[in-house]
Parts: sequence; C-alpha cells; structure tokens
Amino acid sequence: MTSGRRSFGWVIVAATFVLLIGSFGTQMCFGLFLKPLAEEFGWSRAGVSGAMSLLMAVSGIIGVAMGRVTDRYGARAAIAPGVAIGALSYVLMARMDSLWEFYLLFGVGGGILAGCSYTPAVTAVSNWFDARQRTMAIGVALLGPVVGQMILSPVISKVIEGAGWRTAWVVLGIVALVCGLPALVVMGRKPVTAAEAAGADSAGGHPARPRAEGLSAGEAAKTLAFWISMVAGFVLGLGFYAFAAHVVPYATDVGMSTTAAALILTVSSIGGAAGTLLAWAITAKLGYRWALVVLTALNGVAMLLFIVAGSAWAFYLLAVLVGFAFSAVVPVRMGVVPPLFGLRAIGTIIGYAALAFSVGAIIGPFLAGYVFDSTASYDLAFLICGILLIVGAATLCFLRVPRASAAPEPTPIWRAGDGLE
Repeated sequence: MTSGRRSFGWVIVAATFVLLIGSFGTQMCFGLFLKPLAEEFGWSRAGVSGAMSLLMAVSGIIGVAMGRVTDRYGARAAIAPGVAIGALSYVLMARMDSLWEFYLLFGVGGGILAGCSYTPAVTAVSNWFDARQRTMAIGVALLGPVVGQMILSPVISKVIEGAGWRTAWVVLGIVALVCGLPALVVMGRKPVTAAEAAGADSAGGHPARPRAEGLSAGEAAKTLAFWISMVAGFVLGLGFYAFAAHVVPYATDVGMSTTAAALILTVSSIGGAAGTLLAWAITAKLGYRWALVVLTALNGVAMLLFIVAGSAWAFYLLAVLVGFAFSAVVPVRMGVVPPLFGLRAIGTIIGYAALAFSVGAIIGPFLAGYVFDSTASYDLAFLICGILLIVGAATLCFLRVPRASAAPEPTPIWRAGDGLE
C-alpha cells in the first residue's frame, strides 16, 4: 500500500466516523423522546417503541440494496439519498401529530438513513485498506455511533428540557445533514487494484477495469462460511438489542435506583469504545476465526451472568463486558468479509450481514418483553439470549478463513475519480 493511498484511506475513515455520528448517534437518542411522545399524545410505550423496530427492519432491507449500489456505482451514490431523506425526516418530525407519521418519518426515514450509511461506508473503508489494517480502520470508523451517543444524548436531553421535543428533532436533522457532508465530499475518490492500474490505456490513463477478484453474492451464498456469518450476525443482533432495550428495567426490578440503572448504558458505551479500538489487536493475536468465537462467546457468558447479578457493581461490570465484546466483534465481522469472499461483491455481502443482524435486533427486544410479560421476570430471556450467543460462537468454530498466502487479496492503489463509474 502506497503512503499516499494509506493517508487518504484514513481520510475515508474520518469521514465514515463523522457520518455514523449523524446516522446512528441520532438514532440512539430515541429513548429520550419515548416518554415525552407517550405523554403528549397518549400513545403506549409499546406503540412508540414499534417505530424503532420498523427502523431496524427498513435499515436491514435498504442495506442490502445499497450494498449492490455501492458495488456498482460507489459509496457516494448510496449515501447521498439516505442523508437527504433522513435529515428531512427528522426535521419534519417537528410537525407530526399522529403515530403513523412517527412510524413513517422515524421508522422509514430513519431506517433509510441508517441503511444508506452503514453498509456503503464500511464497504468504502474495507476497499481502502488491506488485510493488515482493515480491522483497525473499520474499528476506528465504528467509534462514530459510540461517540455520537455520548455527545448527543446529553445535548438533546437539554434541548428537550429547555425547548421541547419538536425543536430537538430539528437539531437532530441538522446534525444528520452536517455529519453526512464529509462523506459525500471524500468518498468520490475510489480505490482500484494494482491489476486495474496495470491495465490502464496509454491514451486516457484510465484503467481497463477487469472483473474484481472474489465471489459474486450468489456464489458466496452457496458457501458454508456465508451462512455461518449470517447466523452469527443474527444472534449478536438479538442478544445486544435485548440487552439494550431491557437491561435498565431489569436492573430496577432487582433493586437498583432508576438513576443508577440509567448509567448502565453509559458504562456499556465506555466498554464499547475500548472494544472497538482493540478489535484489530485481538484479531492480530487470535486470527479472524478465533477472535469471532471468543468475542461472541463473551457476549453469551455476560448474558448468562446477568441472571445472577444482584448489585449495581455487578451490572456495571457486565455492561462493560457486553459493550466491549459486542463493539469488538462488529469490526472483526466486517473485516473478515474480504478474506472469505474477496472484493468483487463486498458491498452486497456486507449488506446481507447487516440484514441478518437487523433481523436479530428486531426479534431480541420483543422476545425479552414477551418473556417478561409471561413470567414476570427477565431471567429466561437472558438465558435464551446467552445460549443462542454461545451456539453462535460454536458455529463460528467451523469458519475457515483462507491464509493470506493461500488466497492473496488484490493490492489496491488509489486514483482520483468521481466514484460513480
């Protein structure tokens, strides 16, 4: 990798970091609006929460489509409509007066923003780095949602308190738009492989672009590795969102104060920041397969330990473990795609991986809520999540990641271009 290409790759990482603050940091402010909306309009909390489930469903479906767009036209073409639609949807929520409008604007509009951001941006980062630095680069980029949650949550809370929830949605719309602009500027510069550069014609200097190396999405879907990856994504989404949605009421049920319980997610995000930054070191030490196995299993063990946690310090410690393990496993999951399947359809395959995660994220909160409604306890819900995560870790043991020497990736270099060819 040339030094110029490496330097610009980190510009792509920075732009992705900022983009994800706007697309996912804003989304994570959802809980701040739940009570004000329920009180003003008389909506049930379950009814309000359904908008988040719709967002996850839409983002997963859109992510697959945007993966294909990214493979064909570049990340900018996929990100631009999402930023425009998402920012406009947030601003329009300042004028909503009905539940269907909330579902349309937050569930569908916010889902489009998320689906058009995550898959294209992670694909762009993956294309700019080789195997040695890819996991680290993705990890740094994926700090965006964590930092967004840390910064935006207290700010938006103050805005709601001082100016009302309608003004707060306008602020989030502006944040989503401003954070999307750097990605739209820099992601037009598109990496090409050394083979493409070697095929450049002497007249125009543009590469005669050969077929990219690797499997098509259809070919990948016929492999065991593809379905192992989908299973792992599903159980991770199910477990993490069940935790995120229900750990605070679970903690209050066992005697923690509301204030102390609310700190659990903040503590978890601190662990998440550490996990995201250290994902590359864990992968370098253990390799992709065993890093995925260990981190997924840690998520499962933490879920099981919540069943016996009875004190604030135990909840905080386990929250740090969940945040660390989950945030570390995400960049490893994304980084393993090129070694497994090549770069030919990387955007589409990452889109399918995001869809599998989204399906789990939709089911997890509802599963935990249903179990609680049926048993008046979260114990069985955390038991189910823990077991499924450990089963997912066991399936990852069968993942076979080719050695770099056996299946070398094309060495990419960069060229200036509009990214829409």
